[in-house]
Amino acid sequence: MNLIRNILFRLAFRIAITFAIGYYSTARAQPSKVDEQKYEINRIEFRGNKSFKPDILNELVLSKETPSGFSQFMYRTIGEKLGSKPEYFAPEIFNEDIRRLELFYQNNGYHHSIISGSTVLDSVEHRVDLIFSIVENRQSYVDSVLYVGLEELHPDIRSKILAEPMIKKGVPLIEDRASGEIRRVLNILSDNGFPTARFITEKSGKYEILSSGNFFLKYFFDIGRYYTFGEASVSVDPRREDIVNKLITRHLDFKHGDMYSREKIMSSERNLNRLGLFESARIDHPYISDTASSNVVPIEIYVRPKTRNELSPEFIVSDEGGFFNLGIGIGYVNRNFLGDARTFNTHMRIRTQDIQRWDFDRVFKGNGLRDFSVRGTIELQFQVIQPYLLTRTLSASWTSTLSAEKQQTYILSILRNKIGFSNQFARYTYGFFDWTLERVSPEILQDTIETQSVLNVLRQEDQPQFNSILTLTLQRDKTNDIFAPTDGFFNSISIEESGILPKLLPGIRAGLPFTQYYKMTLLGRWYKDLTWRRFNILAWKLKSGYQNKYGESRRSSVSIPLNRRYFAGGSGSVRGWNARELGAMPKELIQFGGNFIFEGSIEMRISHFQGHSDLWFIKLENILGIYFLDFGNSWADILDFRFKDFAVAAGIGLRYETFFGPFRIDYGFRVYDPSADNGRNTIFQKRFFNEVLSRGVFHFGIGHAF
Repeated sequence: MNLIRNILFRLAFRIAITFAIGYYSTARAQPSKVDEQKYEINRIEFRGNKSFKPDILNELVLSKETPSGFSQFMYRTIGEKLGSKPEYFAPEIFNEDIRRLELFYQNNGYHHSIISGSTVLDSVEHRVDLIFSIVENRQSYVDSVLYVGLEELHPDIRSKILAEPMIKKGVPLIEDRASGEIRRVLNILSDNGFPTARFITEKSGKYEILSSGNFFLKYFFDIGRYYTFGEASVSVDPRREDIVNKLITRHLDFKHGDMYSREKIMSSERNLNRLGLFESARIDHPYISDTASSNVVPIEIYVRPKTRNELSPEFIVSDEGGFFNLGIGIGYVNRNFLGDARTFNTHMRIRTQDIQRWDFDRVFKGNGLRDFSVRGTIELQFQVIQPYLLTRTLSASWTSTLSAEKQQTYILSILRNKIGFSNQFARYTYGFFDWTLERVSPEILQDTIETQSVLNVLRQEDQPQFNSILTLTLQRDKTNDIFAPTDGFFNSISIEESGILPKLLPGIRAGLPFTQYYKMTLLGRWYKDLTWRRFNILAWKLKSGYQNKYGESRRSSVSIPLNRRYFAGGSGSVRGWNARELGAMPKELIQFGGNFIFEGSIEMRISHFQGHSDLWFIKLENILGIYFLDFGNSWADILDFRFKDFAVAAGIGLRYETFFGPFRIDYGFRVYDPSADNGRNTIFQKRFFNEVLSRGVFHFGIGHAF
């Protein structure tokens, strides 16, 4: 029986293999009778294009190259989830592609370009090559621009319109810019009392100057009537006795009688939504018509409050501090605490750090949470936020925190009180000022210490401190998205000082030692969409920071607190190392951090599955492939800085974008390790699989690395 069963099994296996090969070969080489006269598009070629790359032009045409034979086989056998259907030549689509290219070139100033198309048929393979021949000729420029209809405006408004035009004499005539200039003028008029201003197409136009091939542009506007803001009515649904009209109207950027401005309506909506009191806040008004009996626009404000008291559990996943943090917590929030839009919240959180590296055998066999491998934090926090302080743009907060932070060889107990102020100076520019009173008490875990040098350092750290820290931070944020930016930049500078107030007011330090030190940190992040369609995003980051003691502390044994030092390595730093494992200092001292840091990252974020449909519950378009290069290090002092100490890591990663930011997994390996033995520093001096890839590091988190 076993012999017969084996024979039947082998026979069935061979039949299945033969059928699969035969099916694939037939599907690949023998088109059905219905498709017998169809030609698959083998290749699309652009010739003569000097100003635009082929990938840009390829995005414009409807004709597409046919996918590989394997992709077609997967499409026929499984479906469009994992395969792609063949692409066939259609003359009418080919002609439409020529018209699309002609329109694209004309819209970009090439009004005398000539586009033609030809085909190369392979009647044996039933394939065709499509060739687009492009004669660009010269690009047309703007000779002059005339604005008509703005003569009655106030000189200040005319100056705004003429100050920074999108299109002017001497620039290429690009239709998007020309249309953008019309929108820009209408926006300025709408923000300066003329919401019914219109662009008159019939009286406007562009006129070619035959001698030069350039164009004269004429823009004709009807500015309409001048309007002002009227009374503001407030609707709260559902009604809340504690939310009074004044609480809402004080956050408006306009008042009754002010010049109508659409931008002030939008900024006022942002002010209301930033309060954290409302699920939604909307500002509206009746339709504005030049035939209305009055030029006063009544304002209607609609708000939907959030629940006043809310108790909620928390599940924590983050990469704060460069670690992979998992934790739980519980939080309570009281919105409109004691009125005046004030918010009170409190949180109790327990957070593990790098739990995947814990030695659970030792934890459960007696060492407990004091084991060398255990890292984590427990925290209790109370906070009151006052969103309106003197002005709409100035807010204040008071935060009190009691926490215990466990690292490898010590536990830091921290009691912190912080008073903070924040102000929005301009649309993209923010300032923050914090005064922090912080008591830090270290506990040395001597049974976890393996070397005398570490013990000696810890003995110097083993003293409580009470520090008064002043911090000033300036930020300019012009990124286009909070969670997943594809364009713009973020720059910040932070200056920190400790010691001046305890010297001036000795009574506030409670007899404990303190440190006089200064600290400066610079951070820059930049983003660029290389394809204009979120397919290939280039992101890069630079960070540098330095701190040092001054005054009497330079001669004192009191160190800068451990929680205020710089640490390198981890998911937001040089990703070939774990958090706090990189430093240009003896290995056993890296865990105590440094006083100078310089690091950077270059990252390519590519949407490999853009245009693909969903795979079960996974949205393939939300998946990004990440390719990165990180470099940098931390030093005990800036005088120790050496270029040869720069660590370099490279790697790959995946992101899955959600509405609250992307889930992240990165794998980094060491390209150059300055701490390795001489002759073993670079990736080229080690075995690639056994020493480089096998010692790589995985990082997890929510949100991009930067």
